[in-house]
Amino acid sequence: MYVCNTRSIISNFICLSKTLNLMTFNTSGGDGAGGLVGISSKLSLCLLYFILAVISGWALKHNSSTLAGYAYGLYLAHSLVCILRQTHPNPGIVQRTVCEQSHRYAPVAFITLIVGELLAIRRTTIELGANWAVVGIGFAASLFLLAIIKCFIGFNFNTNSKSTLAQNVCLNLCVLWNAYCLCRIAFVEDQFYWALGLAMLVLLNHFVLIRLTLYFNITHQEIGTVGMCFSTIFAINAIQELAEALVSR
Repeated sequence: MYVCNTRSIISNFICLSKTLNLMTFNTSGGDGAGGLVGISSKLSLCLLYFILAVISGWALKHNSSTLAGYAYGLYLAHSLVCILRQTHPNPGIVQRTVCEQSHRYAPVAFITLIVGELLAIRRTTIELGANWAVVGIGFAASLFLLAIIKCFIGFNFNTNSKSTLAQNVCLNLCVLWNAYCLCRIAFVEDQFYWALGLAMLVLLNHFVLIRLTLYFNITHQEIGTVGMCFSTIFAINAIQELAEALVSR
């Protein structure tokens, strides 16, 4: 019931891209055009956040597992908070910081919870070379602690500081570890393509697609939110595919 039609996903994404392109204005017209670009950027972000809220809310409604429910709830809360931030006429520093940190860490926490759910569904141990719970939850807890410190304690985290370097290293290692776990799950199972696709999508979103902001008139929030939407779709189908495979055995 949950397996999505790939052709319809691609068609919806193309329509979404056309909508965002129509909402983008040329900035060469001076300050007035720049103001229109700012408005169009907020509108496109609100549209993407609304789509993410619908997808994650639908997944949460039809979900019957614990860790996946936390993952979908995290994305739903993230989208709602970011919608409030974009629609607020004068958002405060705390609100801006929370949204920025949520954009950075929510995808990593989401994929960590989804990997845990896939391992829980399988019920048998997959040889990963290390305990997934210790490594994955350890990375996630470290990232969460660093984010809390940065948001609320107010330490000076400049781009060259050791704390920022520790954040980036921990974040990258957590992404790589979860992608490796997804690949192991896909290779252990027979024709488990959604998990492998989710692993590739996570790597693309974190390391590759974010570079598009250097060449195209698009923000990292827009790219990240589109990646979250597709990650949710892939996660729904990966969980459903594994559950059906185990039932048929």
